[in-house]
Amino acid sequence: MRVEVMPELPADMRDEAWDFYSNCFNDLRILAVNRHLMYRHEFDDVMSDKRIAKHVALDDEGIAGMGTITNDLEAVPLISADYFQYHWPELYEQRRLFYCIFAGSALGRRGRGVFVSLQRQMYAPIEEVDGKVFFDICSWNEERNQLPRMIALVLGRAASCGRAQPTRLDAQSFWMFEFPKDDMPFRREERRGVPNRLDGQQERRAARI
Repeated sequence: MRVEVMPELPADMRDEAWDFYSNCFNDLRILAVNRHLMYRHEFDDVMSDKRIAKHVALDDEGIAGMGTITNDLEAVPLISADYFQYHWPELYEQRRLFYCIFAGSALGRRGRGVFVSLQRQMYAPIEEVDGKVFFDICSWNEERNQLPRMIALVLGRAASCGRAQPTRLDAQSFWMFEFPKDDMPFRREERRGVPNRLDGQQERRAARI
């Protein structure tokens, strides 16, 4: 397995990359209220945007992992570049703030070690400039997969200081307002079970917008 860094993903790899991305993050369509998956045209825009580095893990079967990261925060329309410029003006100006749009690896054996390799390589340019990196993690990945803790462990091992300190910057909550009748329960119980097709979610190593 090797990891290649590409400013632009070749056209002949786009379909395979899209299939990988869709399969890797498809579960979030029903696990997160906010839309976490890009549409195909959005994905293609990211793959062709040279401001965004594509880290692609390749093995004999093709793409085994992929991650995208940028230090040009205006390249990511779903975040507020103004927020980062306000809180870290010098680092923003110096392009020392990095945003990971998504990173994921194949499920099962084929993906073992891939996510770690991706994160270590994606961290290298961040350490080179003594920068900071930001992720958007939904509550499912935070609570069920403990993704912030896992990423901190991986990055801590890659960092020369031996430590990565995670800090929550913001959170968005979605509220439902109901109008129960006298003979109805005040609050509807939401579905807690996980569909069978989501079994094995704990094996996934994925972080996304």
